[in-house]
Amino acid sequence: MTKGKVFLLLLVALGVGLYVEDSRAAILNFVSPVVQPALNWMTNQELKQIVADLEVHSTSRGELPLGRGEFESWMQSRYRDDRYFTDAWGNPYRLQSQGNTFRVISAGTDGEFGTDDDLYVEGVRGGRR
Repeated sequence: MTKGKVFLLLLVALGVGLYVEDSRAAILNFVSPVVQPALNWMTNQELKQIVADLEVHSTSRGELPLGRGEFESWMQSRYRDDRYFTDAWGNPYRLQSQGNTFRVISAGTDGEFGTDDDLYVEGVRGGRR
């Protein structure tokens, strides 16, 4: 059997295993050490892009979309692709501002804000100087 066929067979087996509810948790637990760093990296890349775009927005508009629902509306108008609205775990991003700086935050793997696994990137109103 060629390497390509073995790889395809493993992919099919993984797909079937994830489909069967009894084995899904065990498989996800097994691959977690490999998958979590990739999900963290992907989320950090999105956070960096959102912060950069917010810095440009605050420079051109003089403010951040901080009011109730404004950040969500800004996200929807800025990014046409739904994948930008949430982190790698499906949780919405949050915007916090304090003084001249702000943070875009992901709740991380546990889905709860304010815990040790939260991810965030800080920005500066008006952009970097």
